[in-house]
Amino acid sequence: MLVTNNMDDLLARGFARRMGKEYLDTLAWEGQSPLFDKDQLAWAHAHGFFAETVACLGITDENADDYLTDYDYFRVWPLNSWQRVWINDKLTLKYMFSGTDYDRYLPKYYFYGSAGGLVPLIDSGLANQGNALPEDAYVNVRPLRQESDAYRKEFLTLLREVGEFACKPANAELAVGFHKLSYDGSSYLVDNAPASEDEVWQYVRTHPNDVFTEFFHPGGSLADISPVIHTLRVLVVNETGVTPRLTASYLRLATDVAGDDSKANYRSPGEPDIRSYNMSFDLATGAYGDGMLVYGNKSVASVAHPDTGVKGEGVMDSWPQLRQAIYDVSLRLGPVEYMGFDVCETTDGPKIMEINSHSGSKYLQLYKPFMRDPYLADYFTRKVEAIESLDADARSRRNAIMR
Repeated sequence: MLVTNNMDDLLARGFARRMGKEYLDTLAWEGQSPLFDKDQLAWAHAHGFFAETVACLGITDENADDYLTDYDYFRVWPLNSWQRVWINDKLTLKYMFSGTDYDRYLPKYYFYGSAGGLVPLIDSGLANQGNALPEDAYVNVRPLRQESDAYRKEFLTLLREVGEFACKPANAELAVGFHKLSYDGSSYLVDNAPASEDEVWQYVRTHPNDVFTEFFHPGGSLADISPVIHTLRVLVVNETGVTPRLTASYLRLATDVAGDDSKANYRSPGEPDIRSYNMSFDLATGAYGDGMLVYGNKSVASVAHPDTGVKGEGVMDSWPQLRQAIYDVSLRLGPVEYMGFDVCETTDGPKIMEINSHSGSKYLQLYKPFMRDPYLADYFTRKVEAIESLDADARSRRNAIMR
């Protein structure tokens, strides 16, 4: 199917205006980028794909029907109803599972940089104490509690006790804004660089909306391949609310980080040398392999990780436990139909880092084209057909969905 890429046509085809803008913005960016061959770019955009998707997946006229287009993937958003707010925000997800058996799979959450200042969270040891601060600490506190330094002592004391905080915006995407604060027993560090106490606090003051959480280190065989925590993306579809189905997956490791674990394991591939190391993942056995270096405009097979030289294959030992946790959490989130779990194996066992309500489709199709899979092909075909059958009023309501 050839597509017309303008907002009026997208809205007429059932896009939410928000996703239509994001889709068109990506096309415009690609049109200005030197990464892509112009003929390939024109073919991709006319056929509903981003040029990046076509280049990385090797899509051609002969195999295009095997892949769900970016056009249709953006068009079907949102696949979840309003309950998507339960997983879109990291704080909401954490507090939904606090006090349950599944909380052990989530990171510990220590503090949140709210618009009103630093707030102790459930795992800080302060949140349930009532009077966490002396009475005089509340006197003349300014509207921004960070300005009053009311929680500075408690924040730094816990950082020294725990040793490391992962820092990330509460509702960021694509690993944007990831940082690390730490204490090595004698000095503080910001992103593994020595820092003073004042510099650590300056970071806190200048990063509103950050959550400060447990920092993960890779465990099992994956620790030998890279010292930076990996991400296993698992796509779950639960149409009935009681039958979660693990449908697709891939495993991503960081590259070009020189052993610096304060670096995120993903960077948006907008420059020629930015890449990630991806592997296939078997949802039945937990085996991984088939390494690929994925750039913005190509994918290259790579048996070994380029930083460490370690062969990219093995088995995630804790996968049976993690697979059950994903299934059980999906059941508990029954009204949320479509979820992209970001999980990992750490030195403290299997963990769920976050859950996304509209995970990107490109990397998931690197090893398993959606339209070649009977279940996913049927699922997305039905979603597209349902949108195309909407009347004018229903399309207008859909166009207006914002979040």
